[in-house]
Amino acid sequence: MVPQHSTSGNGPLPQSKTFVLGACRGTVAGPLAESLPPALARLPHAAGFAVVKQSTVRTVLSGNAGGTDVHIKLFRSGSLSDRARDAMRGDRGLRESKHLLAAAALGLAVVTPVAYGTCEDDAAGKQSFLVTRSVPNSTRCSFALPKVVLQRVGKMLRHAHDRGFLPGDLHPGNIVIDALGMPWLLDLTSVRHAGEATLHRRAEGLAFFCQELDGGPLDPIAAELLTAYLAAGNPLSAAFSKELSQAACSLRLHMLTSFGRRSSRDCRHTLMGVRRRGVPRWHWHKIGDEERNEQMRRACEAFATAAPPPDKTGRRGAVWLLANLVVKQREQGAARKLFTAMYWLHFANIPQAAPVALRTFDGMGHLFAARIAKSNLRVELQDHSLHGSALLAAAHSLGTAVGRLHAHGLRNRDLKFDNLVRDPVTGAICMVDLDGVQLKRPSDQRGQGRDLGRLLAAFRGAGSPGGIASVMSFARAYQRARKRLLQPATLHRLWQTAGKRAHEWHSAHR
Repeated sequence: MVPQHSTSGNGPLPQSKTFVLGACRGTVAGPLAESLPPALARLPHAAGFAVVKQSTVRTVLSGNAGGTDVHIKLFRSGSLSDRARDAMRGDRGLRESKHLLAAAALGLAVVTPVAYGTCEDDAAGKQSFLVTRSVPNSTRCSFALPKVVLQRVGKMLRHAHDRGFLPGDLHPGNIVIDALGMPWLLDLTSVRHAGEATLHRRAEGLAFFCQELDGGPLDPIAAELLTAYLAAGNPLSAAFSKELSQAACSLRLHMLTSFGRRSSRDCRHTLMGVRRRGVPRWHWHKIGDEERNEQMRRACEAFATAAPPPDKTGRRGAVWLLANLVVKQREQGAARKLFTAMYWLHFANIPQAAPVALRTFDGMGHLFAARIAKSNLRVELQDHSLHGSALLAAAHSLGTAVGRLHAHGLRNRDLKFDNLVRDPVTGAICMVDLDGVQLKRPSDQRGQGRDLGRLLAAFRGAGSPGGIASVMSFARAYQRARKRLLQPATLHRLWQTAGKRAHEWHSAHR
């Protein structure tokens, strides 16, 4: 079918024309009016275009149209809420093209939109799309780039905030760096236009951009970016520093709970099995490459088909210790909470036995985790196989893990040497039984002394291996981890509570 062109009087693109080609219709900038529509007509499988990113909400393709390198972003509207949002706000392709042009008008370097519209597919239904010119020889922004590049990114963020241009999803993955080391904005689907940003809004924007760093915008890795951001005036005052700290901690708690919900939906970390009445439901955690995932899935399904007698049974359920897997049977609600707790620790970067799958059926749940091929910490200490520098390294690793646990607002009321295993490769201390994990606010220190008390009681019960040197190694690592995550604690008060809890625990378990 031949494209039907007409001059567009409503589209935001300069010198644009509308086109209709098969199930695809949209608006394209004049210079690409002839070469681009034939490629768009074949969406979502445009000939000569490669998929560079795919998620549950969008697909990004790259290729060449008429001698121009472009990226095509396809927005999915799979859920009812997506369709309702698009009906209220307009197609996301059109909306983002307007945001890109608005950013360019403010003097921000952004990718150039060249087309937008909608297409229909039998499998995916109606989808909106946006086409932008590619930035040649570009790389993704990251905090590992040279200082001068981070300084330019900081100046770009300040420029946007000063003009009230506040993208809702601006992180390093949404900025590319060209061959000259200059940053370019992309992915502006959500933008707030609110006049010059307040300190609170600025802090939120910087915290979101630096979300991957433990200390957010106050992390030493972000020092060059923050210095460049402040270079235009308003040096880092106590008020702004407090705002940055609060914004980073608040965002971390929000993201932790949000990441936990990924355990029960399709995303890049989880694959949900088919849900049918009378059939077990599987939640598959993606733990590595596809080959390893498939190997683990076959092992889990083989266990579900013919489960051997359990190795342990107790009031909470049964436990199986297989060659490469540990399987726990719990009531269905408890199994779901345990699977979510594993996602919390994964987000907090705390060593653990890697989650593999959750199977729920008829009110019961089976949790599958990778087995760490080593005895628990209590057995290692009893056998005197852990001593010297290895013992101090283990104490340091455990202090870091518990410090990160508490700084994220997590507690573990079943924290003892039986539930800690040293990784045979890295030497890191892994938490392997998470039934006692709970989530509170990071600023709430209740329960932290209890966790430390159980560890102190276990330490004393094992004969205080390493003596005061082990305690100091643990304490320094614990405090350092909390400080790095902007959650310093008064150790004196915590150790007082820990000592009381250790005495109570020891008296109750004589």
